[in-house]
Amino acid sequence: MTDVTFNSTFAATLQYELHQPVLSLPLSLQIGDLTRLTTDGPAQLANSADDPIVKQALATLKSQVKPGAVLRVWWSTMPDDWVGFDWLCQQLVDTDAQLRQVMVPLSQVITQPGLALQSLADLSEILPEDIAHYLQLAQVVSKNEQRAHSYEWQALVAENAPLRVNLNGHLVSVAADFYDSLLERQIQPGRPVVQIIGEMLMRYSLGLPDWWYRARIQYILSTRG
Repeated sequence: MTDVTFNSTFAATLQYELHQPVLSLPLSLQIGDLTRLTTDGPAQLANSADDPIVKQALATLKSQVKPGAVLRVWWSTMPDDWVGFDWLCQQLVDTDAQLRQVMVPLSQVITQPGLALQSLADLSEILPEDIAHYLQLAQVVSKNEQRAHSYEWQALVAENAPLRVNLNGHLVSVAADFYDSLLERQIQPGRPVVQIIGEMLMRYSLGLPDWWYRARIQYILSTRG
């Protein structure tokens, strides 16, 4: 069985706890042109700095997809995970490989060491000792389920918006300025950009990288004259 995740930090945690290789697919599908994964052209892949990592991960996945193979994907409702799961279903639906999923709830009630509501920003916050608990959530993804998610992937590719978000439990394509109002509240004269980005990363669990915030801040400032 091959374990797959779209979160590189969680991949390291999972590999450490399971004592076996884990396929990390840092595809960054929440952001940007999705047609980069519908062509073989390397220029169409994710950010140029990540090209070697992405290409190697995709090649490894391709080598694992064969009759009798079993892939177990770990994902959540964070947009990167969700779109990644849709994409993976598209890759596997017409193959003889089997797909299982561990769909991790980002919010859940825990009773040990005490009663509390646990909230995770993303899979990177899962502790190694909690992996065994989440493994109990694993279930088979039928071919019909895979096909339904592949249709969602195809719709997202057709829309090909700059950004994808989880809006009230729905995966939605939106404009690049969708979160700009949150940034504008943080932008003040003399306030360092790095401090604004840090505040956004700490206050909001949006799953967006710091370079996205930096680019949007620069755009907002440029429009103010």
